Amino acid sequence: MNSHRMSFIAALAATALLQACGQAGPDPAKVQADVAKAQADGQKIIVDAQAKLDQVNAQNNKDVVGAQADVHVDNANNPSAAPAANDDVAKARVAAAKKVADAQYDVDKAKAEAAYNVAKAQCEAQTDAAGKTCNDGAKANYDAGVAAAKAKNDAAQRN
Repeated sequence: MNSHRMSFIAALAATALLQACGQAGPDPAKVQADVAKAQADGQKIIVDAQAKLDQVNAQNNKDVVGAQADVHVDNANNPSAAPAANDDVAKARVAAAKKVADAQYDVDKAKAEAAYNVAKAQCEAQTDAAGKTCNDGAKANYDAGVAAAKAKNDAAQRN
């Protein structure tokens, strides 16, 4: 009787071990699908940010050209008003440069976010410590990308 119990326990242990071996890692098809989705989503956020940058550039060009046209009108009506009017053009250019820097920051941040999301999806293929290391590396790269984008934006804002 005792040997039957031991055989039963051994069989249960063997079954548990075999099931654990069968669950070695995530489904590669699911990981690939998640990576493809992350890539598609990433491209969308990058395209959206780039479209915003393009809109900002177009609006800024309109604002600067409008300020320049005002200068020409003012110069034609009152030649002594030229220095003040030129200041308006300079202010429009500075404001435009800052808006472009902000929109470019959004593009750079979107690129970092897209790359991070793809990397996280790829990390799903890793298990245990390798998965944690992969995720930590992905997060570090994201943080570095955002920090670089912020530094670039801060430098542009100071100019």
